[in-house]
Amino acid sequence: MLKLTIPATITKINQKDQAQLEELFRQFGNARRRAYTLKQRETPKAEIERLLQEQTGLNFRYAKDAHHSIENLPPHVTFGGLKLQRLREQGKISAEEYKKRRNSLIISRGDKTKKGNLNTRITKEGENKFTLRINTPTTDQPSERYIYPEIFIPEKYLKRYQHLLLNGKSPYTITLKRRDDDRGYDMRIIVELPPAGKEEAVEQSPKPKPERVMTLDVNAGHVDFAVAEKNRVLALGKINCHEVQYASTSKTNNLLHKTASKVRNIAEHYCARVVYGRLFTHRFRSKHNRANRKVKRIPHRKLGSILEAKCGAVERSEAYTTKLGLKLSPRVGRDVHKCAAAAFALKVLDYEGFKTLSSSSLLDEIPHGVASNEGFGSLRRRLSVGSGLTALHQDQSLVHDEAALGSGGYSEIPGIRGLSSFVESLKTNLPCLHVKIC
Repeated sequence: MLKLTIPATITKINQKDQAQLEELFRQFGNARRRAYTLKQRETPKAEIERLLQEQTGLNFRYAKDAHHSIENLPPHVTFGGLKLQRLREQGKISAEEYKKRRNSLIISRGDKTKKGNLNTRITKEGENKFTLRINTPTTDQPSERYIYPEIFIPEKYLKRYQHLLLNGKSPYTITLKRRDDDRGYDMRIIVELPPAGKEEAVEQSPKPKPERVMTLDVNAGHVDFAVAEKNRVLALGKINCHEVQYASTSKTNNLLHKTASKVRNIAEHYCARVVYGRLFTHRFRSKHNRANRKVKRIPHRKLGSILEAKCGAVERSEAYTTKLGLKLSPRVGRDVHKCAAAAFALKVLDYEGFKTLSSSSLLDEIPHGVASNEGFGSLRRRLSVGSGLTALHQDQSLVHDEAALGSGGYSEIPGIRGLSSFVESLKTNLPCLHVKIC
């Protein structure tokens, strides 16, 4: 299941509705803490949800959502955060402010059988006016049961996903968060996306689907992936799994299953077959013991077997893909591991093109105007190894004509036998996978 997270905010709410919303924040926060305490006492799930209804006054759906929000929390959790608790202990915030800031979250999950979301539903009042109907079980009067604050959703999301919010067929989850400065409420709308190409198959005449692959570059603590067709890259991304470096065997198996499920969801969304690389970590030798430990702890064989069972993944050699990724990274302004995954995809789809691009001396002649770590693609000075996303540093030695070359300030690569389109699709104008993977 692939889900998109849409940002939104409450823009207008009257005082009476705000008082009801604040009471709902208090009730939901109370329900989450009670559910967590009961879970630590090993109370059955059905009993927890029943007690939450009786003790907090929330309806059954809010009670289920409150319990679901704490289900995967580790033991010894401080609700509101340890920093907030320390501020209260030092007397820097009052008891009322501490309670208010601790109760600052509401989660309402959607239900397909209830046409979207029963407790918090998005409605359209005018051409560009949207409201959020919130069920506030704080009064016995049916006429005062709902409040309707106005909300703002960015236009770029409305153009593409408005039909999923208003058609009554797609379930969506609403998360409300009060800002710490008490100057408003932020929203997150998590909506399920249909698989890519599914709608087009219904509306258009049947056409042969292009061959797509999702190639994986497995590293210590994360898996980088690339989804590509023969002449272009469709998406790049990273799935973090840092815990497998330190976890026990049983926990590592659970984490690897979660990682494989995420890979399967992305592959199904893009209708791509999964290919992972054949690693020989036992051959890795480094003068740094820490690097040796990290590499030898990569559970690539176990992950590969799980991927084969869940996704029907295929193992292929990824030799020389990292070297090509190192060459492409400063050229396109992308992370080295993502470029290596894209090079692996090219090797699977077009081996002759991969050999041509690997042996091309033109890539070696490209000036390193962009850091090897991922950025926005602007020309800048070379950054030190290991630095993260930083502010742009414009190189004063570059003249305007050089900065205007190509797309995004990069010169073209001539004579690569039609592979320029594949390389160009790796540049920073590529829409990355801005989705929540569930």
